[in-house]
Amino acid sequence: MKLPVSLCMIVNNEQKFIKDCLDSVKEFVSEIVIGDTGSTDMTESIAREHGATVFRMDWKNDFGDARNSVLERASMPYIFVMDADERLNQSSSDQLMKFFEYETINPGRVVIKNIVHDNDITFGQATRIFPNLPDYRYNGRIHEQLQYQGNTPKSSQTNIIIDHLGYKDEIMIERQKIQRNLTILTEMEKSSPHDLYVIYQIGKTQFVAKNYPEAVRYLEKVLKSIPLNSLTSSTYASSAWLTLCYSLYYMKSFSHLNKYIEEGIEIFSDYTDLYFIYGLSLTSMNHPDAIKMVPSVFNYCLQLGEADSTKYETTMGVGSYKAHYNLGVYWEIIGEIDKAYSHYLFAVQQGYQIAGARLKLLSR
Repeated sequence: MKLPVSLCMIVNNEQKFIKDCLDSVKEFVSEIVIGDTGSTDMTESIAREHGATVFRMDWKNDFGDARNSVLERASMPYIFVMDADERLNQSSSDQLMKFFEYETINPGRVVIKNIVHDNDITFGQATRIFPNLPDYRYNGRIHEQLQYQGNTPKSSQTNIIIDHLGYKDEIMIERQKIQRNLTILTEMEKSSPHDLYVIYQIGKTQFVAKNYPEAVRYLEKVLKSIPLNSLTSSTYASSAWLTLCYSLYYMKSFSHLNKYIEEGIEIFSDYTDLYFIYGLSLTSMNHPDAIKMVPSVFNYCLQLGEADSTKYETTMGVGSYKAHYNLGVYWEIIGEIDKAYSHYLFAVQQGYQIAGARLKLLSR
C-alpha cells in the first residue's frame, strides 16, 4: 500500500548502499525525491531504476541547505527523510503504516539503530516524518536539526526503526566523514562560539576520532554550561555525559571518571549505560576495593534492563548480555567457575557470541 509520503534524500556516491535503502521502503512511499550533490558513480542510475526523481545540486558544505532544497521538490502531504546508508527495519513496515492510520499534524520520531564497530548496536532517535509544509525546514550545516517556524517541533514517538550502517569504522574511514565533519563543525564554532549543540557535536566527533582529551574538553564545556535543573530535559546532555565518561575511561582517568559517574547516576538514575561504564571502570582500576563492587554494579544493570532508546542514546546489551558477560569475566577471574559459566551461558543464549569462546575454554 502506497502512503501519502515523499521519501526525501541527499546523496553523493552511494552506489554501495542506495539500492538496499530504496528496496526497504519503495513499496510504502508514493514519491522518491533525491538531491545528488555530485556523484561520479552509478548512484543516479540506480536511484532512477527504483523510480526516484533525481536532480543535481551544488554542494555548499551545508547539509541543512541541501535537505531543504529536496523538501521544496516534494509533492506528497508528508515527508519521510532517510539517508542512503539507512534501511527501514523489516519489523517496522507495520509501524510505518500504523502512523498514517490516524490523521495527524504532529511529526514522528523514529529510533535509529546504529551498527557500529565489532557489530555493536547503539540506539538514538530523530524526527524523520513530518507534514510537507514550508514551516518545516532544516537548520545547521551539519547534524542538521528539523525546525518548525524556527523552533524545535513537538513530535510523537513512533515504534519505527531505521537501521543505520554509516557508523561502521570501515565506512567512516572510506568516506572520510570524521575530518569532513570536524572541518564544518570548527567553522561553525568560529561563527557561533557559544552554540552548545555545535560544541557537543565537536566533542562527539573527537570521541569517534579517538582524540579523547579534546572530546573531554568540549564535552565538559557543554555540561558545565547547562543548568543542573535543565540536564534531564536537554536533548543531548545524557549523551554528552556518557560520551565524556567513555572518553575518561579510555584515558584511564579513573578518579575523574568516577566523579562524573557518581554525579551522572544521580541525575540520570535509570540510564543503564552509566552503570555499565561504572562496572567497566571498577574492573579496570585493579584495586581490591573497586573489584569487590563489580558484581553489584553489573547485577544492577541487569535489574534495570536495557535503557529506554526513546529517551537515551544507548548500546544494546548493557542491561542484558554484556552485563552477563562481564559478570562471567569477574567470577572467572576470582575462580568461581560455575558462576562464570552460568553468566557466559546467559550471554550466549542472548546472542553474544564472544561469550561462546569463554564457554569453550571453561569446558575444556
